[in-house]
Amino acid sequence: MAIALLPVISRIAGALSIPAAAMFFGNLAAQMIAWFAAKVTKQAAINLTIIILVIGLAASVAAGIYALLAGISYLTPPFLSDAFSFFVPNNAIPCFSACVSARFIRWVWEWQVYSIMKVAGV
Repeated sequence: MAIALLPVISRIAGALSIPAAAMFFGNLAAQMIAWFAAKVTKQAAINLTIIILVIGLAASVAAGIYALLAGISYLTPPFLSDAFSFFVPNNAIPCFSACVSARFIRWVWEWQVYSIMKVAGV
């Protein structure tokens, strides 16, 4: 009776080799996608952190400059603010604060890149 089962067992083994290979390649592809997603997620988190830092610092510098100029405007004569409005554009303060904050964040990134990478685990 065992001899009669040998052809059936060999056919079952042949039929099961294709799903096993498909499962192997599927598992391999899933592991590669998971590794790539983890790598991209860490880099995206670092990039979003830097963007948020630049936007937050730019907004706070602009608010500080506006507050400083509002305080100074009470001490200066009214014609001085009119004179400055002739050659200083309306968007000068946001542009200046964005430039200053971007340079500051770049300086922090260049000099503190080791600590940021160490904390992020990259």
